[in-house]
Amino acid sequence: MKEENITRRMIEEVCKEKGIERTNLSYDWIIILKKGKKEKKIVNYRFHLNEKRATELTNDKYATYVLLKHYGIPIIKHEVLFNEEIMPDLVYANDNFNLLRNHEKVVIKANDSFQGKDVYLCEHENEKLQIVKQLFEEGKDMLTVCPFMDIEYEYRAIFLYGEIIYIYKKQKPFVVGDGKLNLRQLIERDVIYLTQPSQDIDLKYVPQKDEQVIVGWKHNLSNGAIPILLDEKDLYYEQIKNMAEKAGKALDLNYATVDVVVTKDKQIYVMEVNSNVCISKFCQIVPNGFEIGKKIYAKVIDKFFEN
Repeated sequence: MKEENITRRMIEEVCKEKGIERTNLSYDWIIILKKGKKEKKIVNYRFHLNEKRATELTNDKYATYVLLKHYGIPIIKHEVLFNEEIMPDLVYANDNFNLLRNHEKVVIKANDSFQGKDVYLCEHENEKLQIVKQLFEEGKDMLTVCPFMDIEYEYRAIFLYGEIIYIYKKQKPFVVGDGKLNLRQLIERDVIYLTQPSQDIDLKYVPQKDEQVIVGWKHNLSNGAIPILLDEKDLYYEQIKNMAEKAGKALDLNYATVDVVVTKDKQIYVMEVNSNVCISKFCQIVPNGFEIGKKIYAKVIDKFFEN
């Protein structure tokens, strides 16, 4: 089932169960919900519960970084680089841009990137400069650069009016060898959605039987990452919950997802915050995902009519 269809179905079933009138317009682009005298509109499957300034903050990765850092919330370091063709008055800040000048791995991304798009892992200086040039030529006005971190798990927390209502974690995509197929064949057979395998793997390599090989470096479900259900017994659950709550409140958000990472050396950081909440791919992949999604949307719709 397509992502937009699964989202529409979840909204439809929640409305039916709660006695909410629903009218779909413009090929489902607009959904009007009516409960008593109150009427609310969902546009492009988004509830638009956040104020404009909060949305602008979370759409700007560097602004999110400096604000959370100001409030003492651990967040992965970001440096910003301005496109001198578009923002010449701010290009002076590029003189302080240190992460391009060493030989450590960094993640370079458009400052407004989402769903893992326009995000690149680079190590050598010429490679970094080439990606910066490419993104600027594509019209990006600002880029952010973060030091690469060896992440064990990424947790996604759903924030709703000051509370975390659901948390799951994501694992990098991997394959398990059978002693016969090479990595390219295993990826094609076993990994859903992987569009950008790690650059440092040999796709012709044949893993031994039961050998596990990480084949992607991103934790995006749209690029093959694996969602994992968890409960409050998870070792990091309370830390993730508390940090995500603080981040949502610091950004004056009402509805968002907060991505928090746990590194291999057990450090915990906010990675990014998204005010455009999307859970459809998660609901497609995990067991009982449709019912989990319905419970989340039920809480969101209740808040939709309260505010």
